[in-house]
Amino acid sequence: MFDADDLPAFEPLELDDESDGDDVERPPLRGTTTPPAGVHDVDWAALEDAYGTAHMTPWFIEALTSDDAGDRDFGVYGLYSATTHQGSVYTASEAAIPFLAELVRRDTPSALVFLARIAVGETHFVTRPDDVAKATSEYAGAVAEFAADVEAMWTRTGDEEALRLLVLLGREPKELPALTPDATAGLCLAHAFLAARDNDVTPGTAKHTGPKVDHLAAARDLMTSSPSLHVRGAAAACLVYSGFPDDHAFALLHHLAQGEYPVLDAWTADLADLAASAWTFGTDDDGLLTAPDNTLPNLYSRLLERMARQFRPSGDAYRPLSPDEVTPDQRTTLETALRAAPEAITGTDASYLSIDAPATLAATHRLLGTATGELTRRTSRGLLWYVLETDLLAQGHQEPALTALAEVDAWTALAEVFAPRQPNGTEESITLTVRHLNGDPNAATLALCSTFADALTDYRPQAEAFLDEWLPTVSEVDGYDLAFKVPAQRIGTALTALARSGELPTRFHPMIKPYHRFPEHSRIPLPLLRELAAVLPPDIAPV
Repeated sequence: MFDADDLPAFEPLELDDESDGDDVERPPLRGTTTPPAGVHDVDWAALEDAYGTAHMTPWFIEALTSDDAGDRDFGVYGLYSATTHQGSVYTASEAAIPFLAELVRRDTPSALVFLARIAVGETHFVTRPDDVAKATSEYAGAVAEFAADVEAMWTRTGDEEALRLLVLLGREPKELPALTPDATAGLCLAHAFLAARDNDVTPGTAKHTGPKVDHLAAARDLMTSSPSLHVRGAAAACLVYSGFPDDHAFALLHHLAQGEYPVLDAWTADLADLAASAWTFGTDDDGLLTAPDNTLPNLYSRLLERMARQFRPSGDAYRPLSPDEVTPDQRTTLETALRAAPEAITGTDASYLSIDAPATLAATHRLLGTATGELTRRTSRGLLWYVLETDLLAQGHQEPALTALAEVDAWTALAEVFAPRQPNGTEESITLTVRHLNGDPNAATLALCSTFADALTDYRPQAEAFLDEWLPTVSEVDGYDLAFKVPAQRIGTALTALARSGELPTRFHPMIKPYHRFPEHSRIPLPLLRELAAVLPPDIAPV
């Protein structure tokens, strides 16, 4: 039976806060260096990093070998931001691999960090077994060629970054150096990640079977008897990830998730975060909903986990679910989010999941059948919102959308697609679920505006009345500020509809002209703005 009173006290880190006061700007490097052979012989200028040409990369690598702290900082900052950046890798990243491997043979710890980042992108997102496959980059195989060097460094030094890199490459270390408590915790997690792979463990499923079990007895003993709270938490996570959790492991992890325990760990900066991640991974779907609301992980995090499990991955293109496809579990997840944690649907974290789930509250209500309006009308091509999301936004096909719009009140539908972000506000957001269309985040807005403009050619009275309503505001406000003072997407669509139907009345010309000075601030897609500029009199400068 778990009892928090029986846990050892947490021993906080003692970190060296000393600073050498160096201003870091380099080169030239100021210390004595021993660069890897040939690092300056590569035509780095012909390669690319995050900022363009990679001509600085050899200096970053050489700086890691310097006896000057400022030089080393220069190398670390440079490689961190240029060779790998926001999960992306570059041609310079691949070229750097053999030189970083040479530094591993010299027991340079920072080289391990950058090899890991090149292999799996942003390594701080890799905190549990199912993260590895998502993060693996195209250069993971090139890094794996030097796994023997990494393992040799682990054996010599016990460096946790070496162990972590081996695990990310799917390699189990054969030798064990002398272990500190922190290194013991790291080894628990190494066994956990590899056991999750070998035992085919997936989130929310306790297997209690599998080929990799030899480490379990030691993990259970460490979880209940280690004098280090860090080790106990890592051992509990090990049991969960290995597919053999028990009530004690879950209780310990949930308890640790409520605190703050800064640790010096290659996997996490806080034991509480590690515990929360492992608890979430191991808890089944029902448990994610029934956990106490006033504890961590909070409902928002637990709903994101349920969504990641229950909705299909989007792959290269978002494919909207139809109402007939929604499962009872998916419905429960979405209804709970609407009621208690809407940011689980609309937040940035939800978009990173890359799943076929609705991304706006309005879209969620439409999918669940709890919305009304023109977008919920059934047409000969199907529900209007589904036609727009599937045919137009997911596949780029305009004709099915035009057919469907011809069967409804397209003017009212336009106002439902581009709705104010705030009550009585003017800044608009798209209420459909929009993913990047053909890799261009602006393409969806253009596709919607242009398609509706074609559909609205018979709605001249409504378009003119709407534009007349906003004409005084346009007359009073100049270019940059205008972008935030009017419902620009609907104005642009209405203007384009009038122009395409044969005539754009002269009184509406000022609604285009203010953007000539600041076209980059237009909320009207620039291709439509250029199309509108083409109908203006010659004495008005084009966009």
